[in-house]
Amino acid sequence: MSYNVHFQTDASYKNVKYGQGTVYSSGCGPASLCNALDALGIAKVTVKTMCAYAVSVGARVSGGTDEATLLKHAAKKYGFTYRATSKNSKLLAHLKAGGVAILHGGSSHKLFSSGGHFVCAVKASGETITVLDSYWYAGKYTSTKLRRQKAKVLAKGVITTSLYQCGLATADRAPSYYLISKAIQKPQKPASSNTTTDKKQEDDDMTYYKKFENIPTWYQTAVKKAMDAGALNGTGNGELNVSEDLCRTLTVLDNMGLLDKK
Repeated sequence: MSYNVHFQTDASYKNVKYGQGTVYSSGCGPASLCNALDALGIAKVTVKTMCAYAVSVGARVSGGTDEATLLKHAAKKYGFTYRATSKNSKLLAHLKAGGVAILHGGSSHKLFSSGGHFVCAVKASGETITVLDSYWYAGKYTSTKLRRQKAKVLAKGVITTSLYQCGLATADRAPSYYLISKAIQKPQKPASSNTTTDKKQEDDDMTYYKKFENIPTWYQTAVKKAMDAGALNGTGNGELNVSEDLCRTLTVLDNMGLLDKK
């Protein structure tokens, strides 16, 4: 799969101010969000535009970007949800379920940079993580023994590395990861309906999908396999009423190869 990587190191950004620095030198926080939004199919936003937005919401701070502040405001503007974690297992499960993540690289394990740096993880295959790096220059991932041994360049701005290396590279930052998903609208309760299913949707915070076409595309393959196997039949009248948690679980099982017919 090819990715449309947004680079802060575009030559045109060398003289574009971003706080006390420039977009070129300091725009990795906004750039990583640009890459996350593009990878999720939410929006295509230039790094320059996102940096200006970060300044407008108070996310530009001395030394870099307050990513939590940027995400808090951008989530409402662009329609996504996010949560923070430092657990590798949660990062892996999130990526395998179709989400993306912003990784906060530190300075103790210099895989992504020599100092603090944000990159965007977009895929997990086994425990191999595909990462989009906005701060790109020729020879970056051959410049040190660590990078030569622990990262593989797939294309300009696109590398793979291990989950373990992601953990080491972010170990001195808290949180290490921001897990980002496209926001999902909950099905609306029909005004004339008093069914048990609708009551459950009203009473808890779980997201349910009434029909197959309502299920996000990144869950559909796994759900279809469960349906074809007769393990998921729905509630009748063409309605599935499956929860997002069940869809996520089926997707993880499918990524492990457990839903394929032997």
